[in-house]
Amino acid sequence: MGRSATGARRAGGESAEVTKKRAKKALKPKGPSENEIHMKCAKWVRDTHPTLLIFHVANERKATVQYHLKLKRLGVLKGVADFLAFPIDGRKFAIELKDAEGTQDAEQVKFQRRWEATGGLYFVVRTVADFRFIIGMMQYGQSYLAY
Repeated sequence: MGRSATGARRAGGESAEVTKKRAKKALKPKGPSENEIHMKCAKWVRDTHPTLLIFHVANERKATVQYHLKLKRLGVLKGVADFLAFPIDGRKFAIELKDAEGTQDAEQVKFQRRWEATGGLYFVVRTVADFRFIIGMMQYGQSYLAY
């Protein structure tokens, strides 16, 4: 009684065709990913505002449990926004980047509340254009709207 390459044995030795269904791939969200937005924003702000003190805190790395414990002991804080900025003549602000589908997790909301309680401004940004607008407003204030 034989078995075919794509079939299974039936009673009486006949093979039945087995159809394999491929798992559907999850559809990629429309628009750029959070990483793509992040890299474009970082390049733009470096190129156009070289004197602005703005930086990314890399607290989301993948590592061993031991290394994460070490980072925690060193003071790494969960939920910190993607960019922290400190203009010379302005109010400190934090920018959390999200793609079109993204939402803040509980640690990010907690950080936002703590940041705002210290007088800082906090923005959730989904596009490079919105990032550029926030930077412009924070650097130049209402006069930025005239551009």
